[in-house]
Amino acid sequence: MRTRVDSPLSRWLWRREPSRLTQVCVVTDATVAYDFEQVLSTRLGNSPQVAWLHLINAAATHDEWLASREHAQPNVHRPETAIERAIGPLPRDSRLLLCSQELAALEWLGGVLGQRVFFAHYRPRTNEDIQANAVIATIEEGLRASLTEKWGDSY
Repeated sequence: MRTRVDSPLSRWLWRREPSRLTQVCVVTDATVAYDFEQVLSTRLGNSPQVAWLHLINAAATHDEWLASREHAQPNVHRPETAIERAIGPLPRDSRLLLCSQELAALEWLGGVLGQRVFFAHYRPRTNEDIQANAVIATIEEGLRASLTEKWGDSY
């Protein structure tokens, strides 16, 4: 399930790498239990329309990104931050599904490259099956919205 870590910072890893067909990227953080991620991964199957990024340290990643923005000068190239390298391979029109106990800790991700975001609040004391079904339903809503935006009602 784990494929690549951004060394040496180790701030993120792909649970499922994006493809050119990716419409939705699930983003989880350390507040989401690994066991729940396993359940969700099994339910998702191998759909190329869904990628999955896990942020190991969302706060440090956010701080790095904010610091790079603070010191940015117009028309001056700056090095990419860890999060820009992480989500760079995603298609620009893909959507980010932010899944965390603390959604506010991830909502800034939409501003990194301008992707639309939507949310799935992770609640650790909720039944895993019920919660996985809710997250899958939210992913399906995102896929439908993306396809409708691209193809109208004809898909």
